[in-house]
Amino acid sequence: MEYFIVRQDQSITNPIIPLKTDLDDNFVCSSVFGEVVEKENALYLDYLDKPRRIVSDDLKALLAKYEDNLDFTAIVFTDMKKGTQRVYWLMDIVKKNCISHETTYYPDGQMKELVIDPKKVELDCIFQVDSKKQSFTIVNLDVAESMLRRHFLGIQLQRVRLERR
Repeated sequence: MEYFIVRQDQSITNPIIPLKTDLDDNFVCSSVFGEVVEKENALYLDYLDKPRRIVSDDLKALLAKYEDNLDFTAIVFTDMKKGTQRVYWLMDIVKKNCISHETTYYPDGQMKELVIDPKKVELDCIFQVDSKKQSFTIVNLDVAESMLRRHFLGIQLQRVRLERR
């Protein structure tokens, strides 16, 4: 199986910018309100990395078809100046300890190249990999192909190397 890191497309220069939310790392609630700033011609991307993993309604629907154990919390992004609101979803993803010993790092501890041990992934289609300084959302090839067929905005996929056996 092949795997891909899902990232927010940094080449898009005018995405909405989440300012503040009532989130913390241990929140438990059914919905959250977040303030955003819409620059002129701002784009609502389908995937946001920050402040946490946040997806659009359409992307949520696709991901939920592939993985039963994903939890979503509604977040309502509000631009107070323009008076607009959009519903997005915070994702809570299963964390996997699947980083291979072949993974390479920079001297400051940032990951140079992520390598996954496929034996530790099992059958999950979507999961999260956490290292000391970084966290990644990973999808398998089936999910990646489905995402590419649907023309989602603001998503980049990067192939992940698998550990050699």
